[in-house]
Order: sequence, then structure tokens, then C-alpha cells
Amino acid sequence: MNHDKLHNIIAFTKDLHVLYIEDNFDVREQTIKMLQIFFTSIVVAKNGSEGLNLFNSNNKYESTSFDLIITDIEMPVIDGISMINSIRDTNKDIPILIFSAHSNTDYFLKTINAGIDGYILKPYNIEQISNSLMNIIEKNKLTNSNDHIIHLEDDYIWNLKDSLLYKNEEIIKLTKNEIKLFTLFITSKGSLKTYDEIESYIFNDFSSNNKRVRNLVSRLKIKLDYEIFESIYSHGYKLKYKNFL
Repeated sequence: MNHDKLHNIIAFTKDLHVLYIEDNFDVREQTIKMLQIFFTSIVVAKNGSEGLNLFNSNNKYESTSFDLIITDIEMPVIDGISMINSIRDTNKDIPILIFSAHSNTDYFLKTINAGIDGYILKPYNIEQISNSLMNIIEKNKLTNSNDHIIHLEDDYIWNLKDSLLYKNEEIIKLTKNEIKLFTLFITSKGSLKTYDEIESYIFNDFSSNNKRVRNLVSRLKIKLDYEIFESIYSHGYKLKYKNFL
């Protein structure tokens, strides 16, 4: 599997909220391990009835609604096709991906009529899942529902909506100038910023020795106990983003 391709897919999928339905314990446990490469938020159901209930209860609230459904077909209580048909009665748009051991024409036609976005035959591998997810992303113009969340190195998270820095779900208290420093780098999408650019943005003027910028970054390093702004010798700084691979 090409690492660049995988990284690009994960950039879209990492924060999607996924509902996964599978009745076989062994298959479910193995598949979850693969899905965790792509997703951090996976809600699991053991049959179609449980999956439908979870979908209906979560999708009442925008903050917990699912972005993608991955399901088996042959399951107890309510089978996968019946579950999908029920979901489609209220939601025509959510992408649905099927993982199934059934390859006969009847199942294919029923799932197509139910409105699915991909069909992978068991046993499957990372590359098959990657390709199907990429197709779904392109077909549905799927975007991250948490695209205001920016993942930084050492598990720091920047919330674009609120201009807040988090670690382990705790807010890190920042000064006004520290907030401006993060804002400058986040809005420029990771590009290197020179000392003069930083000085102009934060202090609205220039200093010949850049001491104020270096002191600001140094104090922040002590506060975070981590060098989240990388010093580029004689040029400036870069913000360190998390690499999920």
C-alpha cells in the first residue's frame, strides 16, 4: 500500500463518525483493528436492529450524527438490507459500505436497489478498504465533520472555532499573544513564518534582533513542555502538525 495514498485518505477519514455493524465476533474484532487505521470514532453494533437503533438515536443530534455506515448483510434480528432500506427512508445521503461474504447476483441487486456506495467481499485487506473509502470520498464529496479540529504534534489539538488549545481534553490557558501566534500559523496552513512576519502580526512593528518573538516561543515551549514551534535557523519557525502514519 502506497504510504502517501494512505496518508491522503486518512486525512479525510480520521475524524469521521462511523457506525459499524457485524454479528460475527471474530470478524468484527479483526475488522475493527483495520478500521482504526482510518477512523478514531467507531460505534459498533452486533445486528441490524441494534445498528438501526444506534443510527436513529445518534442522528437526532447533529453533534453525534454518523458520517458513514459500514455493515454486513446477513445478520440476526434485522438483516443488513432491511436495515439499509429503513435508514434510506429517512436519510438518502449517508454513504453506506458493505463488507460481505456473499457474492451472488441477488445480493448485489438488492444492495444496489437499497442505495449503497461500495461492496467489499470477505476476506478483505487494507488496500481494498482504502480504495473503497477513496471512492466514497470522491463520490460523496465527503468532508470531515470536525474540520475545525487541527491535530498537532504531542497530541495537542487546536480548535479553529474557539481559538483554543487542548491536550487530553484539557484546555491549555494561553496569553493573547500566544493565541495570535497559533492563529497566524494555523491560518497559513503550516508554512514557515519569518521572524519579521511574526513580529508584524503579533506586535504590529519590527525589532532588529527578534528578541520578542524568540522569548514568546521560548515561554510557550516551557508552558507546554514541548517544542511545538520548530526553529528554522536564521529564518523563523514552523508549527508541527501530527502525522497519523
